[in-house]
Amino acid sequence: MRGRAARWIATVGGALVLAIAHAPAQQGFVTLKGDLKTSAWWVIADFEPFTTEVRGIPANRIRKDWCKATEFREDLIPRELLGADGMLGAERSFAIEGRFDGSATKQVALVGVYQECSGKKGRFILILDQPADGKAKVRFVSAVRTDHQFGALEKGKDNTIVAWSCMDCDGISVLKWDRKKRKFDWLPEPDEQ
Repeated sequence: MRGRAARWIATVGGALVLAIAHAPAQQGFVTLKGDLKTSAWWVIADFEPFTTEVRGIPANRIRKDWCKATEFREDLIPRELLGADGMLGAERSFAIEGRFDGSATKQVALVGVYQECSGKKGRFILILDQPADGKAKVRFVSAVRTDHQFGALEKGKDNTIVAWSCMDCDGISVLKWDRKKRKFDWLPEPDEQ
């Protein structure tokens, strides 16, 4: 929606009039279901996916039962919620780049919200290869049905990806390339080791 304008054509006194109104970033992507005075915005936020692809990959190719999937981006979330520094103020991001598997190919890890064709929603984490030819390839998908879809990422030590389900909490998960298994895998929780 960014940069697009809504156009209306009307006749006024026999003359044709074209009116243009610039639309804000996708309205309705974030709805707050609660009181900001008592809860943090990411706790009460409900996200409504509105795209059918993520970085050129159709949602139903990521998971066959997905009809919509929208990557979280700062321009989709009102500035008054993110704050003046946006995600940088929290040292987190919705997308991070790196060579997380140690190869020469750059990857991007990103978070977003999906909606199954049945209507159920949840949060996803994707890792995509970003090869020189420009065609992104899905390397890893983690999806969880939840009413709390917010997610953020941070680069961790040793090429790990730290996944947050809130902006300021202790509940993190760590994703790392496993050379033996030749795949991305979640590291055990510290108390599980």
